[in-house]
Amino acid sequence: MTDSSLHFDRRQLLKAAALTPFAGLALSGCGAKPADSAAANKTVTVTSYGGSYNDQLTQTILDPFSKQSGIQTTLLANTSLAALKAQVQSGDVQWDLVEITAPEYETAVAEGLLEKFDYDIISDKGLPGYAKAEYGIKYLSFLFVMAWDQKIIPDAQAPKDWAQFFDQDKYNTKRSVYNQLSDSSVLEAALLADGVPFDQIYPLDVDRALRVLGHHPGKDRLLYHSANQEPIQQLTSGEVSLSTSFNNRINAARTDGAKLNFSPQNAVLAGDYFVVPKGAKNKEAAFKLMNFMSNDAEAGAAFDTVTNLTLANTPALSKLPKEVADTLPTSPGLADKILVRDDKWWSQNLKKTEQQFKLWQAS
Repeated sequence: MTDSSLHFDRRQLLKAAALTPFAGLALSGCGAKPADSAAANKTVTVTSYGGSYNDQLTQTILDPFSKQSGIQTTLLANTSLAALKAQVQSGDVQWDLVEITAPEYETAVAEGLLEKFDYDIISDKGLPGYAKAEYGIKYLSFLFVMAWDQKIIPDAQAPKDWAQFFDQDKYNTKRSVYNQLSDSSVLEAALLADGVPFDQIYPLDVDRALRVLGHHPGKDRLLYHSANQEPIQQLTSGEVSLSTSFNNRINAARTDGAKLNFSPQNAVLAGDYFVVPKGAKNKEAAFKLMNFMSNDAEAGAAFDTVTNLTLANTPALSKLPKEVADTLPTSPGLADKILVRDDKWWSQNLKKTEQQFKLWQAS
C-alpha cells in the first residue's frame, strides 16, 4: 500500500463516511465471487477486545452472517498482535480474522504476517475509500474521549476540553488514562490541553506531552488502565471521577444504567483493522465475513446503532435515522471539533514512543 492511501485528513474521512450507497446496491454479496472449499471454511474464528463490544458484534454482525451463510463463527476476546505473530511463526494458526490497531497493522504488514485480502470475494463497493487496504480493512471508526462520573461531576460542570480535563485546580481528583499507545491518544490529549491546534499536533512532540502530563494533573494524580473495560469499572466504583475512554464503551455502560457521560468535543478519531493471519485455515470464510460486514446494509445499520461506532459499510448509512447518524464518530457535524489520529506517524514511531512513555512512567 502506498503512503498516500494510508494518510487521510479529517474532511476526507468524513466525506467518505458520509457517502450514500449506489442505487440498487444489494444488501450483501455485492460483486462477490466466492470459491468454496470442500473441507475448510465452514467456521471462522474471530478475535476482538471483549466486554460489551463482543456482545454487540455478535448480535449485529456475526449471528446474522452465520444465519445467511451457514458458516459458524467463534468470537474470542484475547486479540493481540503478539499472539498473531506467535501463531504465524509456529505454523499453527488458530485464528482466522483478527482485530488490530492501525499502527499494529503496519507492523504486521512489514513483518509478513498477513494474508492479502481477496477482493474477488470481498466486494469493495460498500467500502469508504479510507478503509480498503491490501492486507486488511480498516473496518471501524471510534472516538477517544474524556468521560466522567455524573454522580460526582454533573454534565453542566463537566470538562469542555482537555485543558479542563487535566486541570487539577478545577477537578481535585485522580484521573485514569489509557496507557496502551497503539490505540490510546493520551499524548494527543495532553498537547491539545496545552493549546496545540489540531493541524499542528503531528508530528507529536512527545517530550512536551509528557511534561504536560507531569504537571497537569501530575504523575501522582494519574491512574492507568490497559483494557477497555477498566475505566468503566473505575468510574462506576468511585475510584476515579474522570477518565479517558472510547465513546462506545461509555454508551454501553449508560445503556446498562451507569451514571456516566462523555463529550465528543476535542475527541480523537481513530480506527481498527480486521486482518487474516498468514496460514489461516479458514481464510475464505473470513473474507466472506468481511464481505458481509462491509456490504450488508441492515447488519451495518444495526451495528452503528447499537455501538455508536462507524462501520466501514457505506450502504448502512442510508438506513440510519438522522439522530443516530449525527452521533457517529464520522458525522460531518463533528468535522471541526475532533482530531483525526495520524496512523502513518504512529506506525513509524510507535515502538520508540512506547519506550519513552514507559520510562517516563517509571521515573
